[in-house]
Order: sequence, then C-alpha cells, then structure tokens
Amino acid sequence: MADESSLDQRRFEVLYLRLEKPVFNVVYRWLWSADDARDVTQEAFMKVWAARARVRPETVEPLVFKSALNLASNRLRVKRVRRFFSLDDAADAVDLRADAVANLSSAQQRLAVRRAIEALPTKLREVVVLCELSGLSTSQIAEALGIPPGTVGSRKHQAMALLEQALGPMVEEVS
Repeated sequence: MADESSLDQRRFEVLYLRLEKPVFNVVYRWLWSADDARDVTQEAFMKVWAARARVRPETVEPLVFKSALNLASNRLRVKRVRRFFSLDDAADAVDLRADAVANLSSAQQRLAVRRAIEALPTKLREVVVLCELSGLSTSQIAEALGIPPGTVGSRKHQAMALLEQALGPMVEEVS
C-alpha cells in the first residue's frame, strides 16, 4: 500500500488530469502563447514529479501553480531578451485579414485586456491570474505565492481596481 505522505504515480496522474487545464489557463494568461503555455505546463508537472519524494500531498496543488508561474516568468524574461536583440517581430503579429471588421473589434478588446493585465505589477498580476483561472482557494494561492491569505484578497482588490481604471467598469450598470 502506498505511503499516505508521498506522491505516488496514481495520485500524480489524478492531480495532472484535474489541474492540467487550470494550470495551462494561468500560464497562457502570463505568456499569451498556447505553445509556450503547453510547454511550461508540462515542465511544471515534470518538476513536481521529479521532486515527488519531498512533496507533501496537501501542498502539491499550490506547488504546481508556483512552479508554473516561475517557469512562465523565466520564459517571458528570455523572450524579452531575444526580442530585444531580434529585428523580427513578425511572428507576434496577428493576421486579421479574414473577416477584418468582425475580428478587429474583438482583437482590439482582447489586446486591451492583455495590455491591462500585463501592465499590472507582477505581485498583483500573479494574484489576479491565479484567483480567476486556477481554481485554487485563497489559502492555496497564499501558500503558492508565500504571502498571507489576507494579502491575496487585498492584492486582488487592488488589481481589479487598476483593471477597471484601465478598461472601464467591469460590469455594465443596469438602469
């Protein structure tokens, strides 16, 4: 019988099936690249699996998200350095030629949201992305980020206020 305090293959597979999509969603909102998000998601799970002997099952979920965010931040840093030294930014261009009028408005809205999220200070961005996309509880997010649970709430509130300033009211008022 498996040791209750260890992360065995069965538990890890169940964890992966449950968290792969939420982790991908968080990482995608960090990197804005599906390919990179898939790679980082896989790498985060591989890191947790490699460290399974030291991982407590009750802390594994925040650990997966923390690993994924760290890996995504590192990847973003590398991309920025490469972009700085590269003259070819064409790979990041969005092709809006097909059905341009419909796509343009939607693309502009997505870009505005993306820019507003990217403009947040890292500590606020981490919290809002995890709160909205991870499915983790406030205490798990606090553990993943190494901050008190109350700080999660205050940072989320601050982030949402900044997003509302940048994008306008989040909810349309009903008259």
